[in-house]
Amino acid sequence: MKSLTYRATCDSKGKFLPWLNDLRNRSGVYVIRANGSHKILYVGECHTSALAKTVKRHFYAWSDEPERRHNVYSRYAVQVGTRITPPTTAVAAQDNLIRKLKPRDNGFVPVKNPF
Repeated sequence: MKSLTYRATCDSKGKFLPWLNDLRNRSGVYVIRANGSHKILYVGECHTSALAKTVKRHFYAWSDEPERRHNVYSRYAVQVGTRITPPTTAVAAQDNLIRKLKPRDNGFVPVKNPF
């Protein structure tokens, strides 16, 4: 399996970095890990060509519907690794990464700013 390159999500002012915006109109998988460690927090996927939006939602709290709750992380406390995939293989790629990396938060107990 191809390795991931982890990167910071924002600059010192909290603005998202250009690499994240470049994920618009793309599908694939993403891995969120704690800064300064290899502790994997969450693995997700986007099969709808909105990978940038899907990743960014983890940095904003919203819960308009209970089934749409999600883990929220401090954009300063994590790094994100991404892999572009065809929409048809994003879910399988996510499942493989979850099995391999055993992320802390994929049990879907909402976590708000754990750092």
